Amino acid sequence: MGKSTPVFLPGKRKYLFCGDKEGMSYLEPVILAVKAQNGEFETGFVEIKKSPELEMWLRSQKMGSYLYVSVCWDRYKEIKALAESIGFTEEEAQFMGHGEKIVNIFCSRCHGMTRIRESESTLELKCTHCKLILVISDHYSLLRDAYLGYAAKR
Repeated sequence: MGKSTPVFLPGKRKYLFCGDKEGMSYLEPVILAVKAQNGEFETGFVEIKKSPELEMWLRSQKMGSYLYVSVCWDRYKEIKALAESIGFTEEEAQFMGHGEKIVNIFCSRCHGMTRIRESESTLELKCTHCKLILVISDHYSLLRDAYLGYAAKR
C-alpha cells in the first residue's frame, strides 16, 4: 500500500506532529514547511503500545492547533478515535496510515467477516465462514468497518 501524503496548511496557530518512526519521516516535508515560516510546532512520537502520555499531550493543546498523524494502519483507528474524543475535528487534523492495511469484507449471506490484505484485494473471494463466492463492492459500512460482499451471480 502506498503512503499517504500530508498537505501543508499555512496560517495555523500551532502545528502538532504525531507519528511512529516511519510516520514521522512522511511528515518531514510539512515540518520543514512549518520551520521555513517560523511556525510554532511540537512533535509527539507514538510508541508500540498505548501511551497515556500521548493522550495527555493531545489534551494539553490549545484551540487553534492543527494535528498531523502518520502511523501504521494497525494503530490508525485507535489514534484517530483518541484525537476525535479529545475534540480534534476533520477540519483540524490530517490522519495518514502506512504499511500493510487489512480490510474486512462483510458477507451478505452469513454476516461473517473475511479479512484480506488491501493489496491483495480482488473482485471476488470466498467467504471464510459459509464459503459463498462474494463480489466485493465499493460500498463501505462504517457500522461494520467493512466493505460489503454480495453473492456472485454464476
